[in-house]
Amino acid sequence: MNRSRQPSVRREVALWALLAVYACVSVVAHTDYPRRSDDPPLNGLEQEGLRLWRANNCQACHQIYGFGGFLGPDLTNRVNDDTPEDTYFWILQNGLGRMPAFGFGDSEREAIMAYLRAVNRTGRSQPPPLGARVAVDPWKHLSLITAEWVRDTGHPLDESVEEGEAVWLRNQCGACHVPFAEGRNLAPDLSERALDRSVQAMQEVLNSGRGWMPAYMLGRAEIESLHNYLEWIASRRAALVVLNDRMLEREDFAWTVIPWFQYEQ
Repeated sequence: MNRSRQPSVRREVALWALLAVYACVSVVAHTDYPRRSDDPPLNGLEQEGLRLWRANNCQACHQIYGFGGFLGPDLTNRVNDDTPEDTYFWILQNGLGRMPAFGFGDSEREAIMAYLRAVNRTGRSQPPPLGARVAVDPWKHLSLITAEWVRDTGHPLDESVEEGEAVWLRNQCGACHVPFAEGRNLAPDLSERALDRSVQAMQEVLNSGRGWMPAYMLGRAEIESLHNYLEWIASRRAALVVLNDRMLEREDFAWTVIPWFQYEQ
């Protein structure tokens, strides 16, 4: 074969390969959907929530059913039937971070919550988190992982770390801050290192609060102990994640449970 034709042949092969991949994806997508949905249609309140969602262009920042923007969190499965009605009222009224204040009234906020509950019932945008076969009290979750590490390694905690763990439990920090994941009301995972988690920075946040987090008037010694505990967690994060999965007897992940997505409403 003439050497001058080799680049052309490679381009043709690459083009045909791309066309074959496109054809396969098209066949899979069009044979999988549309499926017949058994979900009931939106009721009046949910329809009003959908109208407000569209009128205020919420999907420019938030995703539902896998579609939308990335400035805000995915809201497909953020609100369920057990979510308190007023959970996001403050944010909808006053805004938070890059989210503007919409100043919705009570009826409008209730409609949006009703719509998001309907979205949660009718679809899933992200693969579900690995389930746990063992129930854990969220307030004590991080402490239980710590105890698992002590049993596994045989090394007791330093006194300052133990005191920090006691501060964590006494103030019920685990009610919002979940180990190795985003927690309630967008509470960050404190096992990851922040840009600035010095004692001084922690004292400013704890004493004045931030967003949904109330102010905790802790003494300097308590904050230093809490700082030591969180630094201990952060420095062993990889090992503690493994211990946590083992403690919770995580279910095995399967790609077959990940759904295709469709936005009909």
